[in-house]
Amino acid sequence: MPKAIDPEDLELLKTLADGPTHFRPVQDEPSDSPRWVGQVERLRRLEREGLIRMPEPEKPGHQPGYPAGVGPCRLTTEGRKALEKVKA
Repeated sequence: MPKAIDPEDLELLKTLADGPTHFRPVQDEPSDSPRWVGQVERLRRLEREGLIRMPEPEKPGHQPGYPAGVGPCRLTTEGRKALEKVKA
């Protein structure tokens, strides 16, 4: 578990606390846009840290760039503990 949680990570954990969540680029956003690339990298990092579970991201098919979607993502027990620790 990380020692400190970034505010953006905290918002993602709060979103996931209500149940499984899917993430996709916004409509007409290219799969290699900086916003989407950052979102996927953040989710992958949270998974490496053991705070969330997520399946292998959906591949964009023949298009270059990042995955077309990620999910369903869920908090792990460690993720719930980290969220509770911040709330306390």
